[in-house]
Amino acid sequence: MVRGIFGILFLTGFLLVGSLAHARQDDPKLDELFSRLAETQSSAEAKTIEQRIWQIWLTSGSDTIDFLMLQGVSYMGRGDLAKALTLFTTVVKVDPGYSEGWNKRATVLFLIGEYDSSMEDIAKVLELEPRHFGALSGLGQIFELREREAGALSAYEKAVTLNPHLEGVKIRLDRLILERDKKRI
Repeated sequence: MVRGIFGILFLTGFLLVGSLAHARQDDPKLDELFSRLAETQSSAEAKTIEQRIWQIWLTSGSDTIDFLMLQGVSYMGRGDLAKALTLFTTVVKVDPGYSEGWNKRATVLFLIGEYDSSMEDIAKVLELEPRHFGALSGLGQIFELREREAGALSAYEKAVTLNPHLEGVKIRLDRLILERDKKRI
């Protein structure tokens, strides 16, 4: 009986590790999508492109990881952050090269007020996918909460450079620039 359980666990682990594809942040379609996102003047087209980018980021290449991510997002949506955190932690342990696993865990850590841990995960996201405008936006929020104006400005500016259609981030950025300029007067 015990031998059978270990055999199943071994086989499951082998299949899981064997089925991990390269992280989707390496998808070559992203280069074109980011170019189009930066160039388009149409907010409708920008929204479509942004959704496609997120779709690529959320697809890991592993059915198991994708299922864990879907469950984690579902728990996040229901406010069960402890279960979401557990699932996203499993994702990053099983596939540490998958940037969106780190990003989702960073989001949960932010929501529970674990800003240092969230920043560590954001650093990993940006190491794997430097164009992750969502992670940069989150980093800006943490810097802003900690009253680190220069860090917030830098993160928001990078996010808006990558995705000029982030209206909420642009509003925050403009407000910070205005506040900074008032201090200089």
